[in-house]
Amino acid sequence: QNPQTVTITVQPLNAVDLLALVSERLDVGELPPDVGELILRKAEGHPFFSQELALALRDSGMIVCESGRCVVGPGIDLDAIVFPDTVEGVVTGRIDRLAPAHQMTLKVASVVGRIFAHRTLRDIYPVAPDRENLVMYLEHLDRLNLTPLYGRDPLLQYGFQHAITHEVAYGMLLFSQRRELHRCIAEWYEQTNADDLTAYYPILAYHWRQALGERPDSQLASHAIDYLEKAGEQAIRSYANLESINYFQDLLRIADANPELDVSDFRR
Repeated sequence: QNPQTVTITVQPLNAVDLLALVSERLDVGELPPDVGELILRKAEGHPFFSQELALALRDSGMIVCESGRCVVGPGIDLDAIVFPDTVEGVVTGRIDRLAPAHQMTLKVASVVGRIFAHRTLRDIYPVAPDRENLVMYLEHLDRLNLTPLYGRDPLLQYGFQHAITHEVAYGMLLFSQRRELHRCIAEWYEQTNADDLTAYYPILAYHWRQALGERPDSQLASHAIDYLEKAGEQAIRSYANLESINYFQDLLRIADANPELDVSDFRR
């Protein structure tokens, strides 16, 4: 209602800019006309969808990108290719084509977070013999534009290329796998930052909450309640009132679902 408000309507990216974006992502000068037409038709101006389609074509060998040139793979009929109709479907297909070790790395990393430190991933990785190979796996995922290198100082960090990539990888884990990994991550934060956990209350609240899930478990529920309470109080002091309300409402739901904890009326 403010007359000074400026409204920006985000439109689909135009064809010229879209093909330039995809060419840059593939590190080529230009796309073959039939490849460009396929991407424009399927993605309808959606930048991330367009990039994922192009990367899926490259990963599957349907197009070959070398020395700045892009050509259609030998014997490939682009008109006969059936692609998923959603970007999530395309991302899922790309992950499915990865080697098992690379898939596992991507999935476990998705539980750590959208941006994750190599150290955290290494310490909680469930396949102990593979921990020393994680840098090599992450470098491969970086080359595929799935989890690009985010930074090296002070920690080696990687990040998911897009929130959709993160969500798809996380969704490919079983609920039981997610809960166990969240528990391991919460314990890792507690042990690594035992001298002062204050800055990690929201992270610990999140991971213990996810470790609990929706099932009753008094031990996990106790951890979740404690950190949700601390995070909620911390949010109040920062005037993040809505965030605080969400923490406390979640806390009360957990208390109601786990009556054996006997949370006092005063604490409620």
